[in-house]
Amino acid sequence: MTEWLATHSVAEALCWGLALVSTLLLAAKLLLGSFLDGLDGHFDGSFDLFGGTDPVPGGGLKALLAGLMVTGWGGVLCFQLTRLSPLVVVGTGLGAGLMTFLATAWILRQASRLESDGTLQLANAIGRFGTVYLTIPAQGQGSGQIQIEVQGRLTTLNAATDGPAIPTGARVFVHSVSDGVLMVSPESWLSPYAASEPASLASETAETTTDRAALAAPRKELSHG
Repeated sequence: MTEWLATHSVAEALCWGLALVSTLLLAAKLLLGSFLDGLDGHFDGSFDLFGGTDPVPGGGLKALLAGLMVTGWGGVLCFQLTRLSPLVVVGTGLGAGLMTFLATAWILRQASRLESDGTLQLANAIGRFGTVYLTIPAQGQGSGQIQIEVQGRLTTLNAATDGPAIPTGARVFVHSVSDGVLMVSPESWLSPYAASEPASLASETAETTTDRAALAAPRKELSHG
């Protein structure tokens, strides 16, 4: 070991050390999963990169270790294959490591966003219509189920109401979410004047018929005169 250090510069020795340690830590993190979880809490979500502030679950430390690994191995390769000065080699390794860190952080962030987008968010059901699948008890005395399209797929979710019971097959409107349960109201409640429309139409029809009869009466009398 002493002979090896005597034939290599301090910068090259540091590159070797950084490469080996970061590679072992990254491999352990990827293979064991929970390894270094304590450090994850310090790194995840602390990199506000690419205009985002959302965390990179389990990814901040991975990105950092990947960057350090490339920095170390990049320096080692430069020392072995080129005759660049130690300062240039270190700068090259740091540049490659930084690029790797940024690329890894971006990839992990996008993967995290895709995963979270695929998770069903009950809030996305607010403002949508569904159909009662299992009768919903009245006055919040339990929950039923509705079938509703959320995030592009038809799903069955628990639902409750503050009003009267809603039977199976009825159309409902989701107005809020409470404790993981959709709060719904009958679709008819959205049109309070719907029930009066048939009566008004009937009244208009009766008035029209009366007017027509009144206009026809004089014509009939004139024909007999």
